Amino acid sequence: MAQSITLKANLRKSIGKSAVKKLRSKDKIPAILYGKGTSVPLEILASEFKNLFHGKRIEKVLLNLEITDAQEKKSTLAFLQQIQLHPLTDKLLHLDLHELSADEKVHAEIDLIFTGEPQGLKSGTANLDISLRRIKISCFPKDLPDSISVSIDHLQTGESLHVGDIPLPPGVESLSPKNQVVLSLVAAKGGEEEQAAGAAETAEPEVIKEKKVKAEESSQ
Repeated sequence: MAQSITLKANLRKSIGKSAVKKLRSKDKIPAILYGKGTSVPLEILASEFKNLFHGKRIEKVLLNLEITDAQEKKSTLAFLQQIQLHPLTDKLLHLDLHELSADEKVHAEIDLIFTGEPQGLKSGTANLDISLRRIKISCFPKDLPDSISVSIDHLQTGESLHVGDIPLPPGVESLSPKNQVVLSLVAAKGGEEEQAAGAAETAEPEVIKEKKVKAEESSQ
């Protein structure tokens, strides 16, 4: 299950450039919560937002959004859709949030965590060529994983792992093409070939020596 964070917000009554400018001067971020055919203006405390999201990837975080309107409070599930930053100072300017329902599937990009070590890597005769570190998935909010673990112990030199080979958690569907290459185990330059050549060179003098002995025996 992906990380879930409770974020507090207030309903924003004033809109327009001057209202937004005044809001930012008070350490608040203007935001919009988009739902099915609706858009609700909100304001969120900038310092609280920064503390909550420090070191986190926004597309992997589910929000328990607590919205206060005067004395009334409402809780809803949401995703951060977009963050607007100042191009020079990186100051938070605006947030777009997407309201979710428990029966609505979400789309997200999830990290692949590779575990294990193929024999070719252990022996130094092969290298791992990684083409894809994240895949696109679809699932209900409750099934959203933090990451997907992929074992690569079984890979033989020359083999590739495709998206369709990845075992997915229950309730998770891949949106990335099944035939897309995730990684390949490729022979290291001078690895297996040099070992084979070295073995042949070692064996060759023994054959020559044997022939020489036979020739000497026949001449006696």
